[in-house]
Amino acid sequence: SNKNMSPHGTGVSGDANHSHSAEFPDDSWNLYAMLDPTTTALNVTHPADAINVFKPFARRLMDVPSVTSDADAEIIFIVRFTSPVHVRKLMVIGGGLDTSNHPSLMRCYVNQENVDFGSIGALNPSQEFPLQVNSEGTIELITTLRPFTNITTLVLYFPSNHGDSEHTIIKYIGMQGEHTHYRREAVDTVYEVLCNGQDIVQPESQRGHDHNHSHAHDHSHDHFH
Repeated sequence: SNKNMSPHGTGVSGDANHSHSAEFPDDSWNLYAMLDPTTTALNVTHPADAINVFKPFARRLMDVPSVTSDADAEIIFIVRFTSPVHVRKLMVIGGGLDTSNHPSLMRCYVNQENVDFGSIGALNPSQEFPLQVNSEGTIELITTLRPFTNITTLVLYFPSNHGDSEHTIIKYIGMQGEHTHYRREAVDTVYEVLCNGQDIVQPESQRGHDHNHSHAHDHSHDHFH
């Protein structure tokens, strides 16, 4: 079991795992605050609700918003973060009136883009979790440390549910860990490169001239010998 890895997820000094939510300042299941708006889900009846199942921990047992699978039981979440995060724990709570719609398996894929139902079968999951029915919101899933460090995209694939039901329902996905603030620095760096690039544009023709000049010089030098 990975239970003995759990100390890595807590007790981090500094402000790495503080909450970004004014309403829930002590929420250690804080990574919902780092989601990029392009976060979505495939094969669900309302893809716009996908990002909203990443709720504050205090709201994890609320039935809405939730997502329901559409054509069959499978759901793929494509979770994108605004800056790299380290995911240390996950939690999944299914919805519906009984347990039959609760997902029974979750496969996690780290930093994979352009995943769909056609391509996901060929990928090796970073980690796979059998899911118990988590109706009280107490079951934590501990991630293996290395693959879940510094990730920008997390794909969560739910292939099945507990009742062989046609529809899987998910009302909460929680993510605990630390986040980085690299994004701002990255933007600044790109800006600097662009500025420097502009500076270089001007002397380019000058440099070509120098090159031809030295070439001619070398030629006469050889001739002299």
